[in-house]
Amino acid sequence: MEDRLAVLEARLRELEDDREIRELLARYGYYADAPLDEEYFGLFTEDCVMDVSSGRGEDPYEIVRWEGLAQMRRFLSERTAQHDNGFYGRSFHVQGNNLAVKVIGDDAVANGYSFIFHQDGPALKLLSASLNEWAFRREDGRWKIQMRKRRMAGAPDAKEVLRAAE
Repeated sequence: MEDRLAVLEARLRELEDDREIRELLARYGYYADAPLDEEYFGLFTEDCVMDVSSGRGEDPYEIVRWEGLAQMRRFLSERTAQHDNGFYGRSFHVQGNNLAVKVIGDDAVANGYSFIFHQDGPALKLLSASLNEWAFRREDGRWKIQMRKRRMAGAPDAKEVLRAAE
């Protein structure tokens, strides 16, 4: 009976972890769009990493990387500035599409698609579509984002990004 109960508790914990990670990714988008910058930064570990395809210039697959929360603040200001003042309040960050999650203790990895839409008057425009690998760490009983690797379709490492949670 105790073995059966332990198995059920482990399965329940796995389901709860999966749900919490999906909720975290939803909050990521909501906080980015609101804008709720401090809440957004609260989703990340101190040693977080943002590792993204530039999406522009001669090599749109060139990697741009920010490490740690201080650098994440720079990331947000640089990325937001490129969208101009009309971005906040009219964007829709959509993460967790086709999401696969793998939890191992207090660490987890997920991969899936994300999109950014922008409301421009009556038109809704797709600004970005990407492949993502996410790394998470449970800190003080709460899941946080340790790393996001974002790649444009066709990126040289797209296959690895989409297999992260296997």
